[in-house]
Amino acid sequence: MAPSVRNRKAPGVRREEILQTATEMFGDSGYRGVSIADIAAKVGISQPGLLHHFKSKEELLIAALERRDADSSAHMDEMFHKLSIADALVSLCRHNVEDPTAMRLYAVESAESIEPGHPAREFFLRRYARVRDRVADRIRRDQELHRLPATLDPLVLATEMIAVMDGLQIQWLLDPAMDLPGHMAAYLERLVIKEDR
Repeated sequence: MAPSVRNRKAPGVRREEILQTATEMFGDSGYRGVSIADIAAKVGISQPGLLHHFKSKEELLIAALERRDADSSAHMDEMFHKLSIADALVSLCRHNVEDPTAMRLYAVESAESIEPGHPAREFFLRRYARVRDRVADRIRRDQELHRLPATLDPLVLATEMIAVMDGLQIQWLLDPAMDLPGHMAAYLERLVIKEDR
């Protein structure tokens, strides 16, 4: 049997393999440091074979980021229904630590996207706006439940919480011995209204 026939995989399996490899390579070397040919070679397929699944490097990058974002959003959706915003964000930190490859992709590409013309710039602008709004909504709910001070501006606090989490994730990527969930919990603990004992 010819090698190309033996190497055939179901389209969904091959697509997932390409996305995982792209996540690793973009996270390690950045968007400009990786070519479609590099990713195809690591997956073990031809460049035209990869382009059958993703029409361009830009499309592949956005697909990898959307895959990571969908996982993060699904986790938050589940946590937001049953936990306070503080507990949900600490849970997300624990979840993210389990997939450092995806965390690294997010950190590297969000930093690169500040460059005008970067293919992920619009993705991150939309994502930050959406996440800020969602976190602010949960902050308002916690304010109504007297978990957070009513005097805090929900959108400003949401922006701050996201910035703290992103910064802690970068520090954790540099030094995985750091207790990322613990540091996030300590920061959030200072905001939460304590119940009278």
